[in-house]
Amino acid sequence: MKKFLRTFFLCLLTAVTLTASARAAEDILRVGLRYGSGALASVTLENCEGTGYGLGWFDGNRAFHQLTHVEEDKITLSVSGSEVTAASASTGKVLYQFDCSGGRSPGVMPDGEKPQIQFDGKRWYGGFEFRRSGGSKLSVINVVPLDDYVKGVLPYEMSPAWPLEALKAQAVCARTYALLPSRHYGTEGFDVCNTECCQVYQGASQASALTDRAVEETAGITARYNNQYAETYYYSSNGGASESPESVWGNRLPYLVGKPDPYEKLTDIPDYGYTIHYSWKELTSLLKSQGYSIGTVTSAQITKTTPTGNVEEITFRDASGRRVVLTRQDCRWVLNARSLRFAIEEGGSGTGWSVNLSGGTISSLSDTYTVSGNGLVGLFGGGTAYVITSAGTSALPQSGGAVSGGDGITITGTGWGHGVGMSQYGAKAMAEQGYGYRDILNFYYTGITLERAG
Repeated sequence: MKKFLRTFFLCLLTAVTLTASARAAEDILRVGLRYGSGALASVTLENCEGTGYGLGWFDGNRAFHQLTHVEEDKITLSVSGSEVTAASASTGKVLYQFDCSGGRSPGVMPDGEKPQIQFDGKRWYGGFEFRRSGGSKLSVINVVPLDDYVKGVLPYEMSPAWPLEALKAQAVCARTYALLPSRHYGTEGFDVCNTECCQVYQGASQASALTDRAVEETAGITARYNNQYAETYYYSSNGGASESPESVWGNRLPYLVGKPDPYEKLTDIPDYGYTIHYSWKELTSLLKSQGYSIGTVTSAQITKTTPTGNVEEITFRDASGRRVVLTRQDCRWVLNARSLRFAIEEGGSGTGWSVNLSGGTISSLSDTYTVSGNGLVGLFGGGTAYVITSAGTSALPQSGGAVSGGDGITITGTGWGHGVGMSQYGAKAMAEQGYGYRDILNFYYTGITLERAG
């Protein structure tokens, strides 16, 4: 027989509290799940492992203080006047009422040895905190141990089917990134959000034995530089060379150094190459839509590249000679390019590049490889390609009459993402070649140390 309890209390009530956890704040995260325009009028929770909940509040160190207990599988929380009411989801009977006028917010902790709560169609470790939002709605915050959080990030940021050592490297990146100074806590009351604005976190529903193992075998390990948490940026693929943040965002970090990446070419990467075509009219409209003042564009050229061959500056000119110059990440965002590793050909979308005397062509250079004089094979990095023939060296011609002054530009590139930090496909390739997660992280983050958090 289930027992139902109706209790009223003030959040500033001075009482003996039961502390369910005494972990330091760094060991437990507040993760924003629903907030701002996504806040909810009511929230339903279901205990997946046990039959009850502790009701109370979380202190500044994220320790849970239980003030009462209810035996229910499923409860609903909603705003009622100045109170937050917890009720049975099946009968509607009020179980508890919170008056949070004193500043504390209600918290819920499920029973169970390793409890999980069903919320929003997914399962979540840890407890929940609810903050009034806009008077009549609730922001939903998951209060979760750090490594349980990482278990909920890993299968959404990297394929759970990838090699264990790649997953371990991703786990360390995710853990370290979560411990960086919060961009949300001051205004929203949590450390990290659960979207790609921070890291994609969707709870325990998609976790596998392999992804959980990757987290457990790197438990607590973080990347540091000069005893500070490193900014462990990552992305899908770099197209052949990573990039330094000063060339993308304008800030320098000594452990994030752009370098040729010899590993990506060793694994299969879907949609590695890409091609985009803009007519001059489309390009003009695109620039104007982004706030740039220019007439009809007649020229677009890459005018500066980074030491690793990525695009750093593009200059556009109109018929009157007026210029617009894009730099750094704007070169990617404005042109909707997947990466900063691309070339621009003026004259529209030619039908291909001639590769032999019999007239054979290929449609893009993005997936081609070059052989150096000493026999090293590498992915073509963009720009003008040259060939050696019996007559000497000459530019590789594009067939189809694509010449400067034609209708627009064709962008051909490789990679997907900003290119700063760890290539996830590069990590996969290194793991497939037998490298461990420490090797992977030390390649992509120069000079870091790997230490346990705390």
